[in-house]
Amino acid sequence: MDIQLVVFDVDGTLTQHSSIWWRLHELFGTTKEGRVYFDQYFAGKINYQQWADYDAALWTGKPVDIVLEAVRNTKLVPGAQEAVSILTKHNIHSAILSGGLDIMADDIAERIGIDYVLTNKLGRKNGFLTGTVENVIGWAEKAEHIGKITDHFGVTLKQTAFIGDGRNDISVFSVVGLSIAFNPEHQEVAEAANVVVREKDLRAILPHIISEYQ
Repeated sequence: MDIQLVVFDVDGTLTQHSSIWWRLHELFGTTKEGRVYFDQYFAGKINYQQWADYDAALWTGKPVDIVLEAVRNTKLVPGAQEAVSILTKHNIHSAILSGGLDIMADDIAERIGIDYVLTNKLGRKNGFLTGTVENVIGWAEKAEHIGKITDHFGVTLKQTAFIGDGRNDISVFSVVGLSIAFNPEHQEVAEAANVVVREKDLRAILPHIISEYQ
């Protein structure tokens, strides 16, 4: 299979930590409220935009520096930087498609050399959070947006691999040429993927993408 682009989820795929949304709840002591909104969304009582707005509003006026410190302390999955470097050496593009937040995804991309990021944007002004979010990627809407990334690189979906671990990755698994469930959180995620990788090191995906690593 001629894969020319590899698109990654972030939480649990490139990082060892939980969702940046939940990390901010923990950081600012809003986990109780965050759980209420979580439950309301999955009960169908609010839509995704409302969920994102309610969460972000809880953090109005919080210092960006505190968030950045938490982001910089985020541990990468072993082999993440090396895997991306090897892809680049083989002229394979890399990108992030995440339902997380740009303050995390941009930092990870810069750290490991990923070319392109598409995610939600957390409002910031004069060093403080504004309590707003530009919602770009809904919870299970990655399939609707991956075309923006393939268009950017001029490749087809068939030439694209997606690497993820969560139920919100299932939709995009069905539209790409190669889907890899990397340490999937649920059995349904594993069943939806072309390939399942249960290894601690992200370099374990390479044999499924680059023939010389097989």
